[in-house]
Amino acid sequence: MNTEDIHKIPNPLPFWKHYQQKFPCLSLLARHLFPIPVTSAAVERSFSAAGLVVTERRSSLDPQTLNDILFVISIQSILEQNQNFFLNVMLCCL
Repeated sequence: MNTEDIHKIPNPLPFWKHYQQKFPCLSLLARHLFPIPVTSAAVERSFSAAGLVVTERRSSLDPQTLNDILFVISIQSILEQNQNFFLNVMLCCL
């Protein structure tokens, strides 16, 4: 696979595998944040979280704002499971 093709793939994991030598920390972080889901449970949780954020009073949220809120919620979830997640990623790169 050539470099031009790697940028056209919608799945980010092959991109980070290709560039893991050049960006080891970012590659490791990406592999932890973008794993391939085995079940639809993560998607269902995302829709559930979106349903909790988008209420009748917040129905006109900008899509990017909603995306940002859901991103923060997902990072919170990662930190609840492993408080040292980002510290471990950074330490592996030293």
